[in-house]
Amino acid sequence: MHPVLTYAVVFIATTIGLLFVFEQYQLGSIYLLLIFSSIITAVVGKVLVRWFPSEDPMQDEIEKEDQKVRANQYQREIRCLFNIVQPDPKFQPSPRRLRESLNDCFDLSMDEMNARLKLYFGDSFNIDINQPLPDMVEEMKQQYKDWLA
Repeated sequence: MHPVLTYAVVFIATTIGLLFVFEQYQLGSIYLLLIFSSIITAVVGKVLVRWFPSEDPMQDEIEKEDQKVRANQYQREIRCLFNIVQPDPKFQPSPRRLRESLNDCFDLSMDEMNARLKLYFGDSFNIDINQPLPDMVEEMKQQYKDWLA
């Protein structure tokens, strides 16, 4: 059940229940009723949302859009990285999925890719080439601040 719908149902049920209690025992004004109802709704709603997490279908679409934006954001950096690992454009692949690593993209051995990257960045290059390309680019940007500047 969607969290907003859960909150609405709990709020209405709580308000109606408290209305009967308030009228029977004449406990106070309608404002006090609404305050108690809101507090109880917030507590019960939090518990229900934790027990039954939302399976919002839009969340998957949002995550896919975030991945597309992230892939486009790192397109230039990934292309430059490909040029370092394989300078010949005929043998350069295009990443098919965002979660691919350099090792998934190229048929080269890991030692050969590491040697080419160390030749370009220096012997201090110690970044894992089995991580997803955007994560690798982020780590490279942190370690090599003047890269692609």
